[in-house]
Amino acid sequence: MAVPRSFTVLLAVVALGVSNACRPNDAGDGRQPAAASITPADEARIRSADSAFAAAANAGDADAIVALYAEDATLLAPNLPPQKGRDAIKAFWGGFLEAYTVRFESGSDTIEGRGDLAYNRGHFRFTAVPKAKGGPGVAEEGKFVEILKKQPDGGWKYVVDMYSSNLALQH
Repeated sequence: MAVPRSFTVLLAVVALGVSNACRPNDAGDGRQPAAASITPADEARIRSADSAFAAAANAGDADAIVALYAEDATLLAPNLPPQKGRDAIKAFWGGFLEAYTVRFESGSDTIEGRGDLAYNRGHFRFTAVPKAKGGPGVAEEGKFVEILKKQPDGGWKYVVDMYSSNLALQH
């Protein structure tokens, strides 16, 4: 049985439409092409920011910690409202480091991103010894998620920093 010419033309038009729909967009219709993945150099800079955080925490340097956050960053610490902006973040870390001598370690489990945004998912462990006599110490381990934004100088700063404990609640 012969296929009608009109059916063959319709099939060709449908096939052409499907192939165009599956093609990356470069037609200038306002949609943006997908941003490129972060580079190995970007990943190294993100790891460097986390290393700088650990070094600053271990040195008791709240100013150095706060310098790693974007101006409009948000810290999402457990059992507290969001700490929004560098001033609030400095008050949080400054108060903690004023009260405790800290030994902090962290590691990244996944770093991924596109364009000028990336996320870092990892784990941490720290001990905090009170500077005042008689206060209880703290030993903690847990996980974190950071969202970072690439800066004009090529560095990366935290825009969202969230962490939580792996330890069972103490009642």
